[in-house]
Amino acid sequence: VVTDRPSPDVRLSSEMQLMDVPVRKMSAAIDQDGHIHVLALVSKSPKLHHLVIDREGVLNREVLISSDSYDYDHLDIAFDGSGNLHTIVDRDHFVLEKGTLRKLAKDPCVKLIRGGQDLFCLSRVEGKDVGAPGDWDWYFGAIGGGYPPGVCCWLFPWHSHPDKLVLARRTPEGWSRLALLDVEKKFKIENPSIAADKSGTLHVLYKTEEGGSVREEQCAYARIEPMISGNSSESIQSQVSDQEEPPRTLAKVSGRVVISRQLSSLECIDIAADPETGTVLITVRESHARSGVYRSYSHCHIVEGGKISREIPMYDFDDALQVEPGGGGRFLALGVWSAQAKTTYIYYLEYRDNMWSAPVELVRDDGVGNVVLVSDLDRRAFALWTDKDGRPVARWIER
Repeated sequence: VVTDRPSPDVRLSSEMQLMDVPVRKMSAAIDQDGHIHVLALVSKSPKLHHLVIDREGVLNREVLISSDSYDYDHLDIAFDGSGNLHTIVDRDHFVLEKGTLRKLAKDPCVKLIRGGQDLFCLSRVEGKDVGAPGDWDWYFGAIGGGYPPGVCCWLFPWHSHPDKLVLARRTPEGWSRLALLDVEKKFKIENPSIAADKSGTLHVLYKTEEGGSVREEQCAYARIEPMISGNSSESIQSQVSDQEEPPRTLAKVSGRVVISRQLSSLECIDIAADPETGTVLITVRESHARSGVYRSYSHCHIVEGGKISREIPMYDFDDALQVEPGGGGRFLALGVWSAQAKTTYIYYLEYRDNMWSAPVELVRDDGVGNVVLVSDLDRRAFALWTDKDGRPVARWIER
């Protein structure tokens, strides 16, 4: 990547190999002492490892869960205001308190995040359970066989309600549902990401897709205030299971469209919020084929005061583009770029003063994956990835 922009003034630690076995999924968070906690799922094994890392390397490693009853399709991690580590494994919710792992309940969370002193959960609910409008789709069916082959096909209508997203706050009694996203709209919601600032305001990025004669994809953004309640006139009654709180009114929150495209594919990648100002950075990638040529473009968008204010030019990385707040008005990012010789690069860069810095090369390898970025909101960041053999590797990035 060639640019005349200045590079960020940072120091890179040596690469640290965290485990000598390949892993297929990782998630990470930072605790109040500045230690990095990594959950790593070992490949071809039902073992979920918990690693604690400081500036010198791995301080502690333990097998947190060893069970073949999990698919490990979903993995997330966050700390609550008391410093306890929470993790979601598939639909189960665990908390690690004073070295003891405790299973709380079945949990539909897709994202966990701390906002202010509270722990929040973003989960999916069936649209019909919260009054979301349904829509009719046409489905194609076919059957064939025999010799010579015969085929019979038909079209039939199908009425469905798209899943919606609900935000809940953790309380001593369990999860307390607060708000529903875009419940009055017919489209489905996919691939949500969530960020929070110090006031406890939540910022959600998600993808929507609408059919019709021309398919349209959108990346949307929603801002949810920390003290939101169901007393608004814009509220509805929720239907909850026996394991959750009794039915209560939920505030309805509508998202704003960040970018909308027809005949193109959008990937709503990541979102970060400045802890002090609440300014939000959103990363998006757009892909399309024209005249047999496949092209991909990266977009960055700034949100201020809940309003989408401007688009920021960005380097055209192939993958990742993970973002984190860096404190002091900065945003940090990791981008992946693949050269023609099949060499893959991971770059680190910073956004400040309305522009991106020159990228700093972190690693070049024959293949990288599972890219994760964690920030302490001050002078240090932690970059984590898997190398060509699938083993977890990391570097500290310090100002």
